[in-house]
Amino acid sequence: MLNTQDKIETFVTKEFKQELKNCSIIKDGNAILLFDRYKITPNKVGFIISALRLSESHLFYNIKSAVTYCIFEQYQNYDQANQVKNLDRIISNQEFNVELQQKLIKSKNTKEQKMIYLTKLTENLSKKKQAKEQLDKLINISRALLDKKFSSNLK
Repeated sequence: MLNTQDKIETFVTKEFKQELKNCSIIKDGNAILLFDRYKITPNKVGFIISALRLSESHLFYNIKSAVTYCIFEQYQNYDQANQVKNLDRIISNQEFNVELQQKLIKSKNTKEQKMIYLTKLTENLSKKKQAKEQLDKLINISRALLDKKFSSNLK
C-alpha cells in the first residue's frame, strides 16, 4: 500500500514527466545530472560532460561553461553550444599561456627577454578577458533561455 508521500511522488512523476526532463538538475555524488540527459563529472583538469544515451563526451575547464553547454544542447541551440565549447577551450589555453609566460619572465636574465614575455603575457591576458566576456554573455543568454522554458512549462 502506498503512503501519501509515495502517491504524490508517483502522481508528479507520471503527470509532469516531460516538464521534469526539461528542468531537472540533480546532484549525484560528485556528478550533476542535467535534463535526464547529461552527466557532468569533475576530474583533474576540469569537468567531463557525458551524454547518458550516447558515447559522446566533452571536457570543459569551467563548471559554468559545462552547464551552459548542456542548456544550449538541450534546447537545440547548437551554434551557441559550440561557441561555449570553443570559448572554454580558449580560456583554458590562455590560462596555461599566462602561467607559462609568468614563469618565463621570472627565469630570464635580460630586460629584453623579459619585455618580450611581458608583451606576450599582456596579449594573452587580453585574449582571455575577451573570451571570458563573450562566455559571460552566453551564460546570461542560457539563463534567460532556461527561465523562459521553465516558465512556459509551468503554464
